[in-house]
Amino acid sequence: MALALGETRLFSGDVTTLQWIKPGYEAQIETALGYHHNRLINGYFIVLLTRKPLVSEFKFAGTTLRSGGKEGLPAATVALDNKRPSVHDKMQANYGAAQYVQMQTAAIKTVAVQGDSRVCKVLPDVAHDPNMAPQDQYPMGGGGLQWTLLKPGLPFLVAVRVNADGTADTKDFSVDLRTGGYDARAKLRSYMMNA
Repeated sequence: MALALGETRLFSGDVTTLQWIKPGYEAQIETALGYHHNRLINGYFIVLLTRKPLVSEFKFAGTTLRSGGKEGLPAATVALDNKRPSVHDKMQANYGAAQYVQMQTAAIKTVAVQGDSRVCKVLPDVAHDPNMAPQDQYPMGGGGLQWTLLKPGLPFLVAVRVNADGTADTKDFSVDLRTGGYDARAKLRSYMMNA
């Protein structure tokens, strides 16, 4: 998928919040999100939600401790992994549809379209590998918020491209995360929080 920095595109699928995304510390991002080691080695995009979702546009997917919005840890095979119950289904069964909507409504109030609680998505260049065991591909993550945005998706700003060489590009500027130190990371962080 060809993406252009500064454009707005629709994305669905699993999302988290910006507080877990720290360009320049890719191993920490991988651990926080529950990606296998070196998933971000070839680079990645960071896209930022531009408006709050409606309750009809997302479902709860637990936290990044568990992959795919399912309970329990990822399994050794895809067949076993498919048997893990979904967080969404379990919550609806435990609380009922009306209470679930109330929980969604309350949760929306905790996210923003600016700041560290901004909803975002990381798009790695290293794609999902259908031949890798789920337990290896998506190990237990750091426990950040995880929602699943439903299709056709919500509008996201294609905000940052982090390259394999440690540079990061936005539509307005580039920084070197390896040599630029705190100033480079702070400039990029401010942009992600406020763009």
